[in-house]
Amino acid sequence: MTSFVIGTAAGLNPYVALLVAGAIAGWTSRLELSAELGVDGVSIWRTVALLAGAALAMDLTLGKARRFAWLMRRLSEASSTVAGAVGASMVCPDEVPIWVAAVCGSFGAYAISHMISRIASHGARSAKWVRMGDVPVLMGAATGAAIIIPLAVALPIIGTGLATMLLITVSSGAFIVSRRPSGPQFQPVAKKVASGSAKPS
Repeated sequence: MTSFVIGTAAGLNPYVALLVAGAIAGWTSRLELSAELGVDGVSIWRTVALLAGAALAMDLTLGKARRFAWLMRRLSEASSTVAGAVGASMVCPDEVPIWVAAVCGSFGAYAISHMISRIASHGARSAKWVRMGDVPVLMGAATGAAIIIPLAVALPIIGTGLATMLLITVSSGAFIVSRRPSGPQFQPVAKKVASGSAKPS
Protein backbone atom coordinates (compact mmCIF):
# COMPACT_ATOMS: atom_id res chain seq x y z
CA MET A 1 0.00 0.00 0.00
CA THR A 2 3.02 2.29 0.16
CA SER A 3 2.74 2.78 -3.60
CA PHE A 4 -0.79 4.09 -3.13
CA VAL A 5 0.32 6.49 -0.41
CA ILE A 6 3.26 7.89 -2.38
CA GLY A 7 1.09 8.19 -5.50
CA THR A 8 -1.53 10.10 -3.51
CA ALA A 9 1.16 12.36 -2.07
CA ALA A 10 2.48 13.01 -5.58
CA GLY A 11 -0.97 14.25 -6.56
CA LEU A 12 -1.18 16.52 -3.53
CA ASN A 13 2.28 17.97 -4.15
CA PRO A 14 4.79 16.18 -6.43
CA TYR A 15 7.83 18.00 -5.07
CA VAL A 16 7.04 17.15 -1.45
CA ALA A 17 6.37 13.53 -2.40
CA LEU A 18 9.73 13.09 -4.16
CA LEU A 19 11.55 15.02 -1.45
CA VAL A 20 10.21 12.89 1.40
CA ALA A 21 10.26 9.55 -0.42
CA GLY A 22 13.72 10.21 -1.86
CA ALA A 23 15.09 11.24 1.51
CA ILE A 24 13.73 8.13 3.22
CA ALA A 25 15.07 5.88 0.45
CA GLY A 26 18.43 7.67 0.26
CA TRP A 27 19.29 8.15 3.91
CA THR A 28 17.43 5.33 5.65
CA SER A 29 16.56 1.68 5.06
CA ARG A 30 12.89 1.99 6.00
CA LEU A 31 11.58 1.73 2.43
CA GLU A 32 11.62 -1.62 0.67
CA LEU A 33 12.64 -0.61 -2.83
CA SER A 34 11.50 -2.54 -5.86
CA ALA A 35 13.79 -5.40 -6.85
CA GLU A 36 13.99 -4.04 -10.40
CA LEU A 37 15.36 -0.74 -9.09
CA GLY A 38 17.66 -2.37 -6.58
CA VAL A 39 19.42 -0.83 -3.59
CA ASP A 40 22.40 0.40 -5.61
CA GLY A 41 20.55 3.58 -6.45
CA VAL A 42 20.90 5.18 -3.01
CA SER A 43 22.84 8.12 -4.42
CA ILE A 44 20.16 8.53 -7.09
CA TRP A 45 17.41 8.85 -4.47
CA ARG A 46 19.48 11.39 -2.57
CA THR A 47 19.84 13.41 -5.76
CA VAL A 48 16.12 13.13 -6.41
CA ALA A 49 15.40 14.42 -2.90
CA LEU A 50 17.73 17.41 -3.31
CA LEU A 51 16.33 18.35 -6.72
CA ALA A 52 12.78 17.99 -5.44
CA GLY A 53 13.63 20.22 -2.48
CA ALA A 54 14.91 22.93 -4.83
CA ALA A 55 11.78 22.65 -6.98
CA LEU A 56 9.60 22.80 -3.86
CA ALA A 57 11.24 26.03 -2.74
CA MET A 58 10.55 27.58 -6.14
CA ASP A 59 6.96 26.33 -6.13
CA LEU A 60 6.24 27.69 -2.65
CA THR A 61 7.54 31.15 -3.55
CA LEU A 62 6.59 31.76 -7.18
CA GLY A 63 3.40 29.74 -6.86
CA LYS A 64 1.94 32.31 -4.48
CA ALA A 65 2.65 35.27 -6.79
CA ARG A 66 -0.31 36.16 -9.01
CA ARG A 67 1.96 36.63 -12.00
CA PHE A 68 3.39 33.10 -11.90
CA ALA A 69 0.64 31.18 -10.08
CA TRP A 70 -0.98 29.75 -13.23
CA LEU A 71 2.35 28.67 -14.73
CA MET A 72 3.58 27.04 -11.52
CA ARG A 73 0.30 25.19 -11.13
CA ARG A 74 0.55 23.80 -14.66
CA LEU A 75 4.13 22.72 -13.96
CA SER A 76 2.96 21.05 -10.77
CA GLU A 77 0.32 19.09 -12.64
CA ALA A 78 2.88 17.96 -15.23
CA SER A 79 5.36 17.05 -12.50
CA SER A 80 2.73 14.99 -10.69
CA THR A 81 2.68 12.50 -13.57
CA VAL A 82 6.43 11.93 -13.20
CA ALA A 83 6.37 11.91 -9.40
CA GLY A 84 3.45 9.50 -9.35
CA ALA A 85 5.18 7.11 -11.73
CA VAL A 86 8.49 7.24 -9.88
CA GLY A 87 6.92 7.03 -6.43
CA ALA A 88 4.64 4.11 -7.23
CA SER A 89 7.31 2.12 -9.02
CA MET A 90 10.08 2.64 -6.45
CA VAL A 91 8.19 0.54 -3.87
CA CYS A 92 6.33 -1.66 -6.34
CA PRO A 93 5.75 -5.26 -5.06
CA ASP A 94 7.68 -7.93 -6.93
CA GLU A 95 4.51 -9.58 -8.21
CA VAL A 96 3.32 -6.37 -9.90
CA PRO A 97 5.03 -5.32 -13.17
CA ILE A 98 6.86 -2.07 -12.62
CA TRP A 99 5.31 -0.47 -15.70
CA VAL A 100 1.81 -1.16 -14.36
CA ALA A 101 2.67 0.58 -11.09
CA ALA A 102 4.20 3.50 -12.99
CA VAL A 103 1.15 3.98 -15.23
CA CYS A 104 -1.32 3.71 -12.36
CA GLY A 105 0.74 6.05 -10.18
CA SER A 106 1.09 8.60 -12.96
CA PHE A 107 -2.60 8.60 -13.84
CA GLY A 108 -3.76 8.69 -10.23
CA ALA A 109 -1.39 11.49 -9.25
CA TYR A 110 -2.44 13.64 -12.19
CA ALA A 111 -6.12 13.11 -11.40
CA ILE A 112 -5.59 14.27 -7.81
CA SER A 113 -3.43 17.20 -8.90
CA HIS A 114 -6.09 18.31 -11.38
CA MET A 115 -8.76 18.22 -8.66
CA ILE A 116 -6.50 20.29 -6.40
CA SER A 117 -6.15 22.84 -9.21
CA ARG A 118 -9.92 23.11 -9.58
CA ILE A 119 -10.41 23.69 -5.85
CA ALA A 120 -7.57 26.20 -5.70
CA SER A 121 -8.88 28.05 -8.75
CA HIS A 122 -12.27 28.40 -7.13
CA GLY A 123 -10.70 29.68 -3.92
CA ALA A 124 -8.67 32.24 -5.85
CA ARG A 125 -11.92 33.84 -7.03
CA SER A 126 -13.61 33.88 -3.64
CA ALA A 127 -14.39 37.22 -2.01
CA LYS A 128 -14.33 35.60 1.44
CA TRP A 129 -10.64 34.78 0.95
CA VAL A 130 -9.82 38.11 -0.74
CA ARG A 131 -8.99 36.24 -3.97
CA MET A 132 -6.25 34.31 -2.13
CA GLY A 133 -8.21 31.18 -1.32
CA ASP A 134 -5.82 29.09 -3.38
CA VAL A 135 -3.02 29.59 -0.84
CA PRO A 136 -4.55 27.56 2.04
CA VAL A 137 -5.64 24.88 -0.43
CA LEU A 138 -2.15 24.41 -1.88
CA MET A 139 -0.42 24.67 1.50
CA GLY A 140 -2.83 22.15 2.99
CA ALA A 141 -2.15 19.76 0.12
CA ALA A 142 1.61 20.12 0.59
CA THR A 143 1.29 19.50 4.33
CA GLY A 144 -0.82 16.42 3.75
CA ALA A 145 1.74 15.05 1.29
CA ALA A 146 4.54 15.58 3.81
CA ILE A 147 2.64 13.77 6.55
CA ILE A 148 1.26 10.64 4.92
CA ILE A 149 4.50 9.18 3.53
CA PRO A 150 6.49 9.00 6.81
CA LEU A 151 3.33 7.91 8.60
CA ALA A 152 2.76 5.12 6.08
CA VAL A 153 6.36 3.95 6.56
CA ALA A 154 6.11 3.91 10.36
CA LEU A 155 2.44 2.95 10.74
CA PRO A 156 1.19 1.56 7.40
CA ILE A 157 -2.47 1.14 8.39
CA ILE A 158 -2.82 4.66 9.79
CA GLY A 159 -0.85 6.21 6.92
CA THR A 160 -2.91 4.43 4.30
CA GLY A 161 -6.13 5.35 6.08
CA LEU A 162 -5.14 9.01 6.21
CA ALA A 163 -4.19 8.97 2.51
CA THR A 164 -7.60 7.48 1.71
CA MET A 165 -9.35 10.17 3.76
CA LEU A 166 -7.41 12.91 1.96
CA LEU A 167 -8.31 11.39 -1.41
CA ILE A 168 -12.00 11.34 -0.46
CA THR A 169 -11.79 14.92 0.82
CA VAL A 170 -10.17 16.19 -2.38
CA SER A 171 -12.66 14.32 -4.56
CA SER A 172 -15.58 15.68 -2.57
CA GLY A 173 -14.18 19.21 -2.72
CA ALA A 174 -13.71 19.04 -6.47
CA PHE A 175 -17.26 17.77 -6.89
CA ILE A 176 -18.71 20.57 -4.75
CA VAL A 177 -16.70 23.18 -6.64
CA SER A 178 -17.89 21.81 -9.97
CA ARG A 179 -21.50 22.39 -8.91
CA ARG A 180 -20.90 26.07 -8.21
CA PRO A 181 -20.72 28.97 -10.70
CA SER A 182 -17.34 29.27 -12.41
CA GLY A 183 -17.43 33.05 -12.68
CA PRO A 184 -15.84 35.54 -10.27
CA GLN A 185 -17.21 35.32 -6.75
CA PHE A 186 -16.54 38.93 -5.85
CA GLN A 187 -18.02 42.36 -6.53
CA PRO A 188 -15.73 45.27 -7.45
CA VAL A 189 -15.51 48.05 -4.87
CA ALA A 190 -16.50 50.69 -7.43
CA LYS A 191 -19.70 48.80 -8.18
CA LYS A 192 -20.53 48.51 -4.48
CA VAL A 193 -20.09 52.25 -4.01
CA ALA A 194 -22.23 53.02 -7.05
CA SER A 195 -25.01 50.70 -5.92
CA GLY A 196 -24.86 52.15 -2.41
CA SER A 197 -25.17 55.73 -3.62
CA ALA A 198 -28.14 54.80 -5.81
CA LYS A 199 -30.21 53.66 -2.84
CA PRO A 200 -32.84 56.20 -1.67
CA SER A 201 -32.09 57.86 1.65
